Amino acid sequence: MINLLLGLGAALAVILLAILLHISAWIGVPLGLLAGGGLFIWQGRKVQQDLEKIFTRAGDLLKKQQFDKAIEAMKEGYQFSTRQFLVKGSIDGQIGVVQYLRKKNDEAEPLLAAASMQHYIAKAMLGILQWKRGEKKKAKETFNLALKSGKKESLLYAVYAFVLMEMGERDKAIEVLNKGLEICKGDERLITNRNLLQNGKALKMKVYGEQWYQFLLERPMIRQEAPSFARVSRRALRG
Repeated sequence: MINLLLGLGAALAVILLAILLHISAWIGVPLGLLAGGGLFIWQGRKVQQDLEKIFTRAGDLLKKQQFDKAIEAMKEGYQFSTRQFLVKGSIDGQIGVVQYLRKKNDEAEPLLAAASMQHYIAKAMLGILQWKRGEKKKAKETFNLALKSGKKESLLYAVYAFVLMEMGERDKAIEVLNKGLEICKGDERLITNRNLLQNGKALKMKVYGEQWYQFLLERPMIRQEAPSFARVSRRALRG
């Protein structure tokens, strides 16, 4: 928000200066918009760089299984929430994912719900918690919203299909996988699982590796290295 106001302020200042100098509005207005937009983008990049440093440090702590310290590190990013749009939602989502993986669902759920829609992994985890609580309709709504921002993510379609299968909705699961193939054309993982369902067989989610196991819906056959939770999507921080 502050970055936007700074950008608007810079734009207005340049336009007013152009008026005082009797510069044509056809020149002054574009110059003002250019100055304001440039300042907004520059300030946004500064915030993004600061957040990346915080999340790199948090990621190192997570690898050491120092979860509480990692969460405290991520919370440092909240200081930028008044400066840039979507920052709070991105941080809420990251912390929510960590708490979900720790099976602290009561703490995870409100954070996952508050996560920005760009954080489709957080939203998928929220949908899983809703389904497990018996809120099937709400879970479907959450997954459908997640697919709007994660429509190019093969894993998201597969996780949704898995949940639908657990609900006993095979036809709907096949429909979701086909929808995924319309976007992720030729994705062998989606094709394989779609064909399995069409032949009355179970999904094979292990084709997604540790990305799949982070949802805690199946146990890995061998111990997997903890996934990297502490990455903030550049898209989620652009405002």
